[in-house]
Amino acid sequence: MDHHYSYSGIVGDVKKSVVARKENGNSASAIRRELMKLPISHQLDRSYQDSAEDNDNFIASESDRQMLLIKQQDEELDELSASFERIGGVGLTIHEELLAQEKIIDDLGTEMDSTTNRLDFVQKKVAMVMKKSDIWI
Repeated sequence: MDHHYSYSGIVGDVKKSVVARKENGNSASAIRRELMKLPISHQLDRSYQDSAEDNDNFIASESDRQMLLIKQQDEELDELSASFERIGGVGLTIHEELLAQEKIIDDLGTEMDSTTNRLDFVQKKVAMVMKKSDIWI
């Protein structure tokens, strides 16, 4: 839009207002009050209004884009959370299995100790019997 045309239109409106007031014999303060009453639309250039509308559209568009990105990030975080829960579940299962196997190994060790003690006892008895019977291998 042509700034010169818009500003010259505003200037023309101001001149008309001043001339009309002078012809009616109003004071300078009355003229100043009248000029302050001019609508804002006369004071703003249409391109500024278009720019403001463009800015509002841009801000709305960016806001929508950011909301979409946040929604996508939330969905990805939900998926990550579900994955971590599954991994945690697998970890707990492995832990429980290791505890069970540790118990089995401890029980096996206890049985081995018991068997070793019984075997030692039996070997000593066999040695005594052989000694008494004078049988040497």
